[in-house]
Amino acid sequence: MEQKVAIVSYGLLNYRGPNEIGRWNDEATFLVAREALERVGLKRDDIDAVVIGTMDGLDGITISNGLLVPAAGAYKKDSIRIENSGLHCVISAMASILCGSAEIVMVGSSDTIEMDFGYVTNSNQDPFFRGALGFNARQSYGLLAMDYLRKTEAAEADFAKVAAKNYQCGSRNRFAHVQTAYSEEEVMASPLVSWPLRRLEISSLSNGAGALILASERKARELTDSPVWITGIAAASNSYLGSWSELSGQKALKKAAARAYQTAGLKSPREELDFMEIFNPFSPFELMACEALGVCPDGKGCQLLRDGVIYPEGSLPVNLSGGSLCTNGPNSSGLFRIIHAVKLLQNETEEMKLPNARRGLVHDGDIGIGAVGGDSHAVMILEKEA
Repeated sequence: MEQKVAIVSYGLLNYRGPNEIGRWNDEATFLVAREALERVGLKRDDIDAVVIGTMDGLDGITISNGLLVPAAGAYKKDSIRIENSGLHCVISAMASILCGSAEIVMVGSSDTIEMDFGYVTNSNQDPFFRGALGFNARQSYGLLAMDYLRKTEAAEADFAKVAAKNYQCGSRNRFAHVQTAYSEEEVMASPLVSWPLRRLEISSLSNGAGALILASERKARELTDSPVWITGIAAASNSYLGSWSELSGQKALKKAAARAYQTAGLKSPREELDFMEIFNPFSPFELMACEALGVCPDGKGCQLLRDGVIYPEGSLPVNLSGGSLCTNGPNSSGLFRIIHAVKLLQNETEEMKLPNARRGLVHDGDIGIGAVGGDSHAVMILEKEA
């Protein structure tokens, strides 16, 4: 990109289970926004705009952003609400900076309210026209996992290995919700939810909050000696009434990745990336995403796993944060993964370090709500200051 935008600061709450945070969404959002401001010596008046990621169905209240934008510092500021994912919020924030209407933008999101995930995701699956009544996201995960077994060499044991890898990473991340290092055997022994997926292969719901501050190049260099530059970013959506091959083939994720790589100047992501943080609401999606992101051929995601490539000690670690299996705030976990990526690049992670990491990828999407129609994906490339 000709103009440069950087992430200069962040705020993060430790994630916990539903109703364990003990704060309303606006209180949690205020805390992380204040932390992000204080980290680089900014005040509320220094913010030019605020972008909030929230969805009424996930917050238990209508027009929930009306509570959250003031908490993030939007008094007398431009503000926008994105009902999608953290990375889509970042795209909106970047647009404000690149068009010249803002130089410093706050991006925030939170999850502190317990909700009925089955009911909410059922309403997003269009049960009257595309599926049986009662169909929800977890059942759609099972269909995608079953299709992946049918089309590739993957086995159920591979799904358990992916989950165990994520849980091992999450156990070392003090901000993660699930910090239990479940073994492969424990994952396989957990109850079936939607064949072939077991309970420990599907993410539970997490409560927490995160905030980012984005800045123009001029402001970024004033605020910090260690900006993390956004060198590529893109989003794409599947057709709502698309074919099964389009949906199961992750066509939208492939499009988003190709555009992000082009902008960042990446020719060979397998060799040029140092790590990836992938949204994986069910364990095999991590393998499916690796294929769609072009780090291995189609159908060969399980080989990356078996060869140890995506393990913490591998050449391309995936989900060192623990991924969505360990932290899954429906509104805010995209920001959680972005923040973890920033910390890895700035060598600030206490539990796990990649001292030579220079470039990382973060993926986000709304597949956690509607997995078989109209789902949207976003891909971002982050690079540390040379």
